[in-house]
Amino acid sequence: MLLWAGALAVLSILGLPWAFLLCRRLPSRGVLLAAPVGLFLAHYLAWAGLSTGLFPNGRGYAVAALLTFAALSAGLTWTLRPRLPEMRDRRRLWLVGGISLLALFVVGAGLRWLNPEISGTEKPMDLALLNAAAHATSFPPPDPWFAGETINYYYLGYSMAAFGLHLSGAEPAVGYNLALAALFALGGVAAASAGYDLAVLTGARKRARMAAAALALTLTMLAGNLAVLRDIFSERADAPTGFWRGIGWNASRTIQREDGGQVIDYTINEFPAFSFILGDLHPHVMALPITLVAVSLAVQWVVAGSQGKPDSLAERLARGALTGLALGGLYALNAWDAPTFAGLVLAGGVVMAWRERSRLTALAPSIYAALFVAAIAWLPYTLNYAPGSRGIGIVTVRSEAIDYFQVFGLLLGAAVVTMAVLLWDVRPDGRIFLLILLAAGGVATLIAGGEVAVALAALLILSLFALWSHRSDPGLAGLLWLLVAGLGLLTVVEALYVDDFFGPPNERMNTVFKLHYQAWGLLAIAAGPGMVLAWRRLAQPGGLPLKLTRTAAVSAFVLLAVPALAYPIVATKAKTEASSVSGSLDGLAAARLGRPSEVAAAEWLRRHAPGNAVLLEAPGRAYSGDSRMATWTGIPSVIGWTQHEELWRESDPRIAARTADIDTAYRTEDSALRRAVLVRYGVTHVVVGDSERDRYGQEVVDRLRQDLTVAFASGGTTIFGVGAAP
Repeated sequence: MLLWAGALAVLSILGLPWAFLLCRRLPSRGVLLAAPVGLFLAHYLAWAGLSTGLFPNGRGYAVAALLTFAALSAGLTWTLRPRLPEMRDRRRLWLVGGISLLALFVVGAGLRWLNPEISGTEKPMDLALLNAAAHATSFPPPDPWFAGETINYYYLGYSMAAFGLHLSGAEPAVGYNLALAALFALGGVAAASAGYDLAVLTGARKRARMAAAALALTLTMLAGNLAVLRDIFSERADAPTGFWRGIGWNASRTIQREDGGQVIDYTINEFPAFSFILGDLHPHVMALPITLVAVSLAVQWVVAGSQGKPDSLAERLARGALTGLALGGLYALNAWDAPTFAGLVLAGGVVMAWRERSRLTALAPSIYAALFVAAIAWLPYTLNYAPGSRGIGIVTVRSEAIDYFQVFGLLLGAAVVTMAVLLWDVRPDGRIFLLILLAAGGVATLIAGGEVAVALAALLILSLFALWSHRSDPGLAGLLWLLVAGLGLLTVVEALYVDDFFGPPNERMNTVFKLHYQAWGLLAIAAGPGMVLAWRRLAQPGGLPLKLTRTAAVSAFVLLAVPALAYPIVATKAKTEASSVSGSLDGLAAARLGRPSEVAAAEWLRRHAPGNAVLLEAPGRAYSGDSRMATWTGIPSVIGWTQHEELWRESDPRIAARTADIDTAYRTEDSALRRAVLVRYGVTHVVVGDSERDRYGQEVVDRLRQDLTVAFASGGTTIFGVGAAP
């Protein structure tokens, strides 16, 4: 843990000149973003080298990549030496950011210490991909659940976590939890950075700036949604309790619709606090720090697009290239985020520069550089990844307002207050437009039987009008641009969805999940400086009506914030009580207690299996403890969780064929037939444990002994060697 924290501290130093170059137009000059930017760029060097297949993966290579990045950072600092006074003037802010980073890392590690186990949901899948990335000899890494093929999924986050794992020397099961802690810390400082800059740009003084940063961080990373109110006001005496049956899990499954007792629209409504309490090391979580960095980049581009005097051409090209590297990387981190945040950043600059040809001309080199680098720099990923979407569908079953309030009530309330304050003094029609749209949205919701789509569209139009009204003020325009984007995402998912692997009633499940997660970050960050701005405006002299308005707005916000901040406390307590182990960072601590012989077998495989090893184990059921040897070691198995392979490979017929071949190998009494299956897939080790006995019967060991040699045996777990394998 100390080495991981030390790596974060080093990266916050090495990333400083790069963050400065990216965000020089922002008041903070990007100093709070030094750690996430540093990690992203240092890892890019490591990833690019591994993608050539010319370098060995491991700790030595990771350290070499870090030293190379240090040399490049030193060179950039020398190049930027005329700008060094700007960085020195913000050294106290950088120091506060560094302390906050380490404090958040400790908090994140504390969450994992309470709930360390890597089991349930998709955690085993995440560990399998992390192990594959950590042990890969070239990139793309081999698919641990489909031997002979590479991963066809967003693997960059797992590679980044493996980079940290190598630098720290942590075991994968420990590194998994430390990676989550690091992501929590990096996301927190990135959210605070955007909140701070927007507060300064909108005129906040020193204390108000820090308050906006703290509020943006809190609402983005710590606050829950308002689903906890269901428990508070529930009249059921037998309301479900515990994490999995109670509000801990159910807060993420709030927007649902039923008809006659049957679910007709099932969606996922995650938010960052839930993600880190749950502990899935999933792409949307691993991409979070970079998406929040992209929010600051969007504000940077809005400011740059509104200013008449551009930076030098070299600086604009360099900034555009770095921006493109970050935006292109989002496609490999979590492809859902790439179009959203690329549009947020690039379109933000264009919207502000559009009114004057000279500004648009000055912005053009940065745009071209960003698009070029985004396309070229990530070719080793894009050329090997085949997305599985089937097109765009039209939503027929939409969300209800009462469910929406439970998920986004606090953030939408802050957005409405911010827009109301900014439009109230817009003449001649700001107040009228505000009141008409809010009333129309409310009436339309009632007419539509409680569906929220029209109300969201009304708020989106209101945000666009506010942006247009304040387009000459870069700070207000940046703040409102985030609201436009956030409200736009919420509105889009009520009309369209990405058609993927899942059918009714889950057809828009992933679209709502991923786009709502993006909207949460945008609205939460905007709420920090937005509420500080509202407080300042409402605190101006204006008599009793203004005082009453301020009191009402603040009271409503606090009343909604209290249950939102109660969620992480209640959910963490429930998750800890539901965990079979606590007080450790070892993700396999529970397995060591409950499945000791299988953990021992996995550790034996990690020590003794050759580099080209392939495992045969029972086909895996989704969200189960199956496919555990490939998961715990990263050694590819012939087939793992079949449902996930069908999702990643669009129901490739080879999945069913491999499943049938595995069944044959375990069930047949014909040694020649079994040998043919093992040779076909290059199997070096055959596993027999609980999963295999459940599927193939207790006598499976005796069948395999006829022609295979026992290489390892412990308790109820046996590993058979094939051919010359140890």
